[in-house]
Amino acid sequence: MTPDFVIKDPRSRVELRLRGDASSQERLAFLNDASTRIGSTLDLTQTCREVVDVAVPRIADASGIMVQERLITEGEFPGHPTDSAALVRRPATAVAVDNPWDWATAFPAGEVTVYPPYLPQAQAMATAKTVRIPYIDQTIADDNARAFGRPIIARLLLGGSFLITPLIARGNVLGYLVLVRQPCSEPFQEPDAALAEELAARTSICIDNARLYHRERRTALALQSSLLPARLHHPPGLEIAHRYLPAGDLAGVGGDWYDVIPLPGDRCALVVGDVMGHGISAAATMGQLRTATQTLAILDLDPGELLFHLDNVARRLNPDQIATCAYVTYDPATGAVAMASAGHVPPLLVPPGGEATPLPVVPGPPLGVGGERLETCTATLPPGGMLALYTDGLVETRDRTVDEGIATLCSLLSGPPRALERVCDTIAEVRRQADERDDMALLLARAVERAT
Repeated sequence: MTPDFVIKDPRSRVELRLRGDASSQERLAFLNDASTRIGSTLDLTQTCREVVDVAVPRIADASGIMVQERLITEGEFPGHPTDSAALVRRPATAVAVDNPWDWATAFPAGEVTVYPPYLPQAQAMATAKTVRIPYIDQTIADDNARAFGRPIIARLLLGGSFLITPLIARGNVLGYLVLVRQPCSEPFQEPDAALAEELAARTSICIDNARLYHRERRTALALQSSLLPARLHHPPGLEIAHRYLPAGDLAGVGGDWYDVIPLPGDRCALVVGDVMGHGISAAATMGQLRTATQTLAILDLDPGELLFHLDNVARRLNPDQIATCAYVTYDPATGAVAMASAGHVPPLLVPPGGEATPLPVVPGPPLGVGGERLETCTATLPPGGMLALYTDGLVETRDRTVDEGIATLCSLLSGPPRALERVCDTIAEVRRQADERDDMALLLARAVERAT
């Protein structure tokens, strides 16, 4: 059974059911309670689950919610304000009945379907008006069963009562809330319809908010993904591996990027950066800075000089956004490494089979802040040694400091040599388990053992 099929004790109906003659204060108290429980997150499925959880058993024995599939998958309103032939999905169902497994079979959570126009569900979608059926006769029950090829539907609905209320936001029908009472319960009355419409109105606002949130997040992720390199340059003398994990929510989707840029004389530059801020604007700025870095790299500047010029570019692009960046050059002929940091976490050096340690880079101001020339530091990458560049989303969490995170990353990188892809997988899995709300970029480069 999925978590989106909610089962409640049918005996709770006696104690909790809002009676047909309930006072206006009782109905208002129910709606106030619903407002505090619905929309606790910006997850659309969770919102739908909260709605049916509120409705059952307070006003119905069973409840399901249907949302237009396009709204769920694309975050877009349908092409027409009302549409009885729209493809809809049932994100959640709740029941307080003696035979819950029969209801799960008849009305499975997650089902995607189209309701025939002769059914009351489709009529609510077509008219944007509540449909109340005090008594479900044999014809209505059989029509529902026939439409989905499940005879059990007729048996469950016959003799009960229907209340189908459209979910409307910005003049568009997003779907509908369906409430069912069994023959043993009092049929739906006009006051129940008014109450359901209030509940649906509040639900529609939450669903629309979730739609907008997920649409912006999908857009930011799509933009960010399109601006990251599909295939990195593999320079002579280095093995390269990389990972990028997006944030778990929009508040963390920013502008992490990484790159490997060829330089004259078989040398290369390794770059990792992070635009501060979130959403589409940060992702767009990231793309501009990545392009600017590639352009400046053609000039073959030393790392500190390059980041100085990149800072000037950043201030012209968007003075309201700043970024951090680590820029490292490597010469396979000598193993020489030169690096500079604009407010970025330090690269790590892992000697062959040894322990990872942060490189002694002197961090300057972030891009977009400075105007200062940054110091270029040097080191040597021995054959078989590895460099690790990363963003702070990998090491800084709500529960640990950056220094603690770097120490943890060093422990994951240390030890006997392993395939770079395997190392990346291990680090990415640790990051996934932490469920952090920030992007993460990781770039590993290992010096190939030179033949003797």
